[in-house]
Amino acid sequence: MIVMFENWGMTEWFILIVDIVAVIIVVRFLKNKIRRKLNEVELRQSFQTRKRRELNKEKND
Repeated sequence: MIVMFENWGMTEWFILIVDIVAVIIVVRFLKNKIRRKLNEVELRQSFQTRKRRELNKEKND
């Protein structure tokens, strides 16, 4: 395995670094997107819960 890295030139190392940076960017983007989507779902769920409580309160009155 180490022999493979010994044969690498500057181009291969550059490509490896670019690939690692690209993976980090994609992971951070997806992480932020998932976090925003979960917040949106949480807000929607709390809104629906509030609506249901209001409807039940009106029915009981």
